[in-house]
Amino acid sequence: MPAAANKTQIYAPSSGTLYCFNQSGDMKWNYKTYGAYITSPAIGYDFVYFASYDRCIYCLDEKGILCWKTKISDIIQIPPAIWDGKVFTISCDSWVSALNPLVGEIIWRKKIADEEFMMPAFHQDFMLLANYRGEVTALSFQRAEVIWVIDLPDAPTTLPIVCPNTFFIGTESGLMAYDIKTLDAKTHLEGKKITAIVPGAMSLFAATQRELIKLSPE
Repeated sequence: MPAAANKTQIYAPSSGTLYCFNQSGDMKWNYKTYGAYITSPAIGYDFVYFASYDRCIYCLDEKGILCWKTKISDIIQIPPAIWDGKVFTISCDSWVSALNPLVGEIIWRKKIADEEFMMPAFHQDFMLLANYRGEVTALSFQRAEVIWVIDLPDAPTTLPIVCPNTFFIGTESGLMAYDIKTLDAKTHLEGKKITAIVPGAMSLFAATQRELIKLSPE
């Protein structure tokens, strides 16, 4: 699983344990949970956040001391996301939770489908949740209100990428681009399975099984 790092420390998950290393690669501490596996960590507010298969979300300080842990209804496989002053998690039973990053209190919980979700993407006004059935939901940060739901024309193959006015998501049959305000859709690379999309400084790169294409994000 991917590691996370700040200016002084590197955090790496392995099985049910989080390891902390300095920039020279020397281990400083480790923290073992009761779960067999943990997610990749997220760093924010001088803390490190991660979820374990013991159905808990953990917050540690830079010395590896537990600040809080919060029990959730099911296993979490997706790494926590930090946005809008909250820690967001999605459990395997499809509940989305927003937590206070300092004390771990659950601010709200919302179940919007029975399908498994991908990692969320974030716009300034909402979070985007895509499931493997091909539904994309815009959910408000503050009250967990559903703003809109769209159905993709085919199964998604990538995480959504959000640009100021458009969001992109790869599918089995092309790269979909949706206007965030009107939800008007355009299809790029129609008929081709998209294997990855990566934002650049002024462009968007989309990969198929045979080629890499540079696109304008707007």
